[in-house]
Amino acid sequence: MKKEYQQHDSKEGDIVSGIKIEHNKVPKLLVAVFYVVAIWAIGYAIFMPGKLAVEPAAAPQDNKGELIFEGTCLSCHATGAAPDLRGVTDRMPEEDIKNVIKKGRNTMPAIGHLYTEKEIDKVYEYLEDYR
Repeated sequence: MKKEYQQHDSKEGDIVSGIKIEHNKVPKLLVAVFYVVAIWAIGYAIFMPGKLAVEPAAAPQDNKGELIFEGTCLSCHATGAAPDLRGVTDRMPEEDIKNVIKKGRNTMPAIGHLYTEKEIDKVYEYLEDYR
């Protein structure tokens, strides 16, 4: 399909594929509003920099160990399907507990691949206070 394009020298507009396209000027008021808003935005950014600061990323969760423990461990250890973990840090050394978390033991599956060393440390820290 061949498009017709006729340009007219007049201010009335062009005809493209039989459709008249007018060339209207941008109203002066709209241009003035644009400049006022642009100047205000630049001034605001310069004189009120704190207002435009991006919120810092969420702080690391202090209760990450608790969240992992409740979301993963309690599904077995709170139902009687696995031993109760209250006071487990009194019964087992830290490294053994972390190894059980990482590699599993008896019927407990290994979950070390699901969490980082730091997250496992957080779980252990939570277990120290879990009574």
